[in-house]
Amino acid sequence: MDTKTAIEVKPQPDNYRCTWHLPHDGKIVDLPGELDLKVHRYPEGAIFAEIPGTWTIHETMKVMGFPQEREFPILKCSLENGLHATLLDCSILIWAENRAAIYARYALVGNRADSDASQIDRLKIQVSGIDSLFGKAPIKGHSMPISEKTVEVGIWSVEQDPESAQVWEDDGAKMTASFDSSITAADPYYFRMCHSPAVLIDIKEPIDFYMAIREWVEPLTDLAALALGRPQRITYLAAGRRNGEEARVGWTKYQVYGAGIHQDPYNSSLKGVAENRSAIKWNAGSGEISPLKALRRWQELNSSHHPLVETYGSFLNVRAQHPRASYLLLLQALEGLHGYENREIERERGQRHRDRKSNVLQTLKSCLSLSPGDLKFLKGAISNNPPKGLDSRLRESFSQIPVDIIQELNKTDLIKAAMTDSRNPHDAADALRIIRNDLAHGNKGYPVEDLATVARILEQVTRAHFLRILGYPESVQVRAVISEAH
Repeated sequence: MDTKTAIEVKPQPDNYRCTWHLPHDGKIVDLPGELDLKVHRYPEGAIFAEIPGTWTIHETMKVMGFPQEREFPILKCSLENGLHATLLDCSILIWAENRAAIYARYALVGNRADSDASQIDRLKIQVSGIDSLFGKAPIKGHSMPISEKTVEVGIWSVEQDPESAQVWEDDGAKMTASFDSSITAADPYYFRMCHSPAVLIDIKEPIDFYMAIREWVEPLTDLAALALGRPQRITYLAAGRRNGEEARVGWTKYQVYGAGIHQDPYNSSLKGVAENRSAIKWNAGSGEISPLKALRRWQELNSSHHPLVETYGSFLNVRAQHPRASYLLLLQALEGLHGYENREIERERGQRHRDRKSNVLQTLKSCLSLSPGDLKFLKGAISNNPPKGLDSRLRESFSQIPVDIIQELNKTDLIKAAMTDSRNPHDAADALRIIRNDLAHGNKGYPVEDLATVARILEQVTRAHFLRILGYPESVQVRAVISEAH
């Protein structure tokens, strides 16, 4: 079976013989070794030669001690196949006279040995399921001959849809969502055409590689997870520099290896797109905000330490959380979001409460013979903040979602059981508060399956809120809840 993808991985994950170019005393020393490029793992390497500077002079003797460790922000090597690699954040562990291990955070591999490969202005990214967000398929239509003859005579044709390539641009970047295409080589017995989805990010001014990962690659992967309602992974990543302002081809491209990067691209299919129910569709006529604006908004939320981004957002691509942990995290995310969005109102309310507390204590002090101890007790017993529990925050949070979440919660076994508790919860929101306190303080445990059911509903709410703060309309929020529920 032909499994070739339209996006080509070069080089493939493997172990390669190479020559390391090691900086030493202002010079570059070439040393033999190897580079191991791994899927979803940090790149590693080895040096098979004596490393300069390993020996030290002690009185009249040369002395060598092991292990020795050295740090290099950037380290380069040349592969025997003609490619070149730039490794970032490297650590060299020298453990014998002519043996050393190399550990790096990222490896950028390409055809050229760029003097500064870590400064980039273009990213090519493929994320699992991203084609379900694209909105349009690359093939508009096709035709085939129909004949009663044994051998059909005619022309088989495929019509590409130019609108399947979509572009969005602002003052600082341009984003292109399109498909790479590939056909089989000339073969009189077999013909095949395939398409691989990819997102191209062109940044007006070069930025540091780590900033590109933080501001573009990670938010795009998280946005796909948010749209699809489950964790996604980076299936292809290349970074580099454009050769000209609008260069579409011929750019200096480096394939990236590192933890979280699988370098295992895929071809799109109708079955795959249909199985992924995306709440977001990138289509100019949909009325939704553009993905570029959504990513810009994500960058703003990240830089402002928005509580929903730092709680729920940090776990969008984390798999297999225990239901107990999910339940507590999601309630924390919703509580933090409510506090963040109502902080001015609550600050004013808190100040009024503190003013009233001060006036009441002054009145009591003048009217009654209170001892200093009694006054101190009252000051400590009356909170400086007005009472507002998790349950009231949840009620307000649920009311902002265009779906009746309370009704869904009331159907679950966890809430049904909690409503019979001797603490007499008022409603589902109050029951959620009691359960949260039991779990957080270790007072009581609950069935894992029941917690998992409620956690899924809470995630619907949290996911809808996240789409809301990114700027997506109610129709998208509803799709997120409905697709998750079904």
